[in-house]
Amino acid sequence: MLILDCRSAERYKQSHMVTARVSLTVLHPELGCLITRGQLQEYSIILLYGENFDGTDSSRDSSVDSATLQRCFCQLSSLGMDPIILLGGYSTFAHLYPFLCTHKMILLESERQALTIYPSEILEGSLYQGSAHQASDYRIIKNLHITHVLNATGECPDAFPATLCYLKLRLNDDTHQDVFESFPVANKFISQALQVDGGRVLVHCSLGRSRSSALTLAFLMEHQRWTLRHAYEWLKERRACAAPNAGFLRQLSSYEERLFGKKLTALDDLCV
Repeated sequence: MLILDCRSAERYKQSHMVTARVSLTVLHPELGCLITRGQLQEYSIILLYGENFDGTDSSRDSSVDSATLQRCFCQLSSLGMDPIILLGGYSTFAHLYPFLCTHKMILLESERQALTIYPSEILEGSLYQGSAHQASDYRIIKNLHITHVLNATGECPDAFPATLCYLKLRLNDDTHQDVFESFPVANKFISQALQVDGGRVLVHCSLGRSRSSALTLAFLMEHQRWTLRHAYEWLKERRACAAPNAGFLRQLSSYEERLFGKKLTALDDLCV
């Protein structure tokens, strides 16, 4: 991901999104694109942001930000890129995720490797999916305000049983593992947790790919009333590494039939 900060250099120096670059280092108003199109094409996502992209701030700085943002968007589009503009801008992002903002310039790969990788936010401010390593990092738990954890492994212990509420489902990442009967139990746990004021749930397995994905999908299907296909596409957009094994997908298809009275999703249509 390439993140371009379209605000002033002064604002960038004060604080910016982790790994963000000043837009002028990539797209200069007079010199044009400062990196090659090939380099740009290496990024699967190009994200642009200003200070407050919601139309409510009419200050001079905001107007300058907006002009820079529009120029960068047009430049990238003319190069065949498909940039994304962050709704709400930096001010909204910093309010929601202050732990993902910094005054440091983080450009080197070694610096990126040292960054804390957070779980994926599946439902805003409520449901997250990640790995056992992330579930055992108290800084992550604290920053995301996690209150409940669904541990879908038999091999990973509950990290903070004295302070968090846990549901442990001893599942194996095996195509023959019966996960179908765990769906209602997991869904009830997640639903009740989210009904608590400020409740936030982290669903995890070992790597956050297969077992946790199956449980997350089952919850989205039941409580959002989404088809398996809709839930699967939603999850993949937010957690690209999500990959429930073939046995779990077949059981999710059966669960869809239980929920809606018929199968609405052809497994062959899922981009697995």
